Amino acid sequence: MSVLLSPWENPPSTIKLARGEVQLWRFRIDLPTDVIAGLRPLLSRDEQLRAERLLDPLKSSNFVAARGRLRQILAGYLNLQPAAIEFSYGGQGKPCLTAKTAERLTFNLSHAGCWGLLIVASGFAVGVDLEKIDSQLEYEKLAGLVFSSAEVACLEQYACKRRRRAFYRIWTRKEAWLKGQGGGFSASAQMVQDAGWQIRSFSVDGGYLGALALAAEVTEVQRWHLH
Repeated sequence: MSVLLSPWENPPSTIKLARGEVQLWRFRIDLPTDVIAGLRPLLSRDEQLRAERLLDPLKSSNFVAARGRLRQILAGYLNLQPAAIEFSYGGQGKPCLTAKTAERLTFNLSHAGCWGLLIVASGFAVGVDLEKIDSQLEYEKLAGLVFSSAEVACLEQYACKRRRRAFYRIWTRKEAWLKGQGGGFSASAQMVQDAGWQIRSFSVDGGYLGALALAAEVTEVQRWHLH
């Protein structure tokens, strides 16, 4: 049974998450300069240095926006100040809450173009991916390099006019699944649909496609839009 997604709604003033529940947040990262300046002090010193090492000003600004919003949203669940949240990192660089602040919360962050997505759950692993559909991307060539033979065969089943979006659907679902397991994109990894994961595609905005992966059976995901 496919997990149901609520409409994008304004979040309540007090955020609560029971064990076994999942919430998905959508937010803009193309923020005004003064808002970016206000978010930067919320980041850890390591995060600020990482932003400074990004030579592209837009990428640096987007990183600050995404990490700042991540901290603000998680602070609502943890009843902490955003700057007080501590992260540890897995072997592939996936952030997670330290034991000090964990509170059984799991999360995953993704951003592309002008949008960011954050998925938050309690009690099990989650992954999320977001991609902006590029009308100029030579997706068939890329699929041949990074998709498994089964995924290429799945892509070729779609009509030509639907194939570009299908490529991004396969890509985001695979990436969300891999991120949920703590890894990153790999051509050798093929999704196993009966491995206990729920995977769901969804539209984020015009020209943006997302996917989530849940390591548990969930009936509904509540979606919040952060203004």
